[in-house]
Amino acid sequence: VLRVPLRRLTKVFAWIGISSIGGGRSAYVYEVLVDHHAWLTRDEFLPGYTLSQLLPGPTISNLAVFLGNGLRGVPGAIIALLAVLTPGSLAIIWLATLYFSRGASPNVAAMLEGMGAAVVGFLCIMVARIGKGALRGRWALPIALLTFATVGLLRMNTFLVIVLVGLASLWLNRPNRPATATVVETRDE
Repeated sequence: VLRVPLRRLTKVFAWIGISSIGGGRSAYVYEVLVDHHAWLTRDEFLPGYTLSQLLPGPTISNLAVFLGNGLRGVPGAIIALLAVLTPGSLAIIWLATLYFSRGASPNVAAMLEGMGAAVVGFLCIMVARIGKGALRGRWALPIALLTFATVGLLRMNTFLVIVLVGLASLWLNRPNRPATATVVETRDE
């Protein structure tokens, strides 16, 4: 496992915190850590991203803790979390103060709508980049489609779907799963 110096880890995660936005932050983390710095492979990134999505709390916080821990242990997890959250936290305090003291003008509302569209674009990038690595195995695509259909189309409870699909995934992908039966004749001599 690569051990990234704490100073370098702080600098990179702080830059991610300063320069990334919304739901697209995970795509940006992937780009920085996997593509640019090559600190992780896609296969090392995916489990953290998956867990970060499934666990309670903001995905970026969970992902920073997971990746920071993988790159430098518990100190790395703490530093990555603080470095990625601090810039955004300070910015939202400042913006919320302005918003609630002055209200939102039509220009601000239009800007926020445009930024919402940008976040959707970032999410599409994330799906495209991670989809290849995540949709491996015989059951991956059916599970993804089932999840999309139950939550997206049928509007079932997300938590319930996560539990049920998670259990089905564990069962379908369990270790030592019996292979298809083949008949082998043996002769005693």
